[in-house]
Amino acid sequence: MFLDTSIIIDILTHNQDSDQFKKIFSLIKDEPLYISIIQLGELSDWCYKNNVEVDNRIHQIKKMVTIIFLDETICVQGSKLKHTARKQGNKKFSLIDGLILASANSVEEKLLTKDTDFSNCSQAMVLS
Repeated sequence: MFLDTSIIIDILTHNQDSDQFKKIFSLIKDEPLYISIIQLGELSDWCYKNNVEVDNRIHQIKKMVTIIFLDETICVQGSKLKHTARKQGNKKFSLIDGLILASANSVEEKLLTKDTDFSNCSQAMVLS
């Protein structure tokens, strides 16, 4: 399963006894987990904004996932996904969203997210 940054933040901030934590782990179970390298920047940004120690959070997530690095194919596909979403009326779908989705596609995994910008993407599972 490919984890969006919104899911990573939930994993790192919710108590293991919380309903949200249990809901996420019921979906990912023992599956291999992936993120895009660009999400380390998103996670760091969230840490700085919320006065959370960055290195510890990065270390925690790196122990849990395989990091997918950007390459030319992912970059071009990410841009295409962004432009397609925008043409379909999703004005908030960003290039980073496209790069994350293209990264998930590159390893043939569904993207697990809380971000409603992915609601119309068959390759994504949006949690409420």
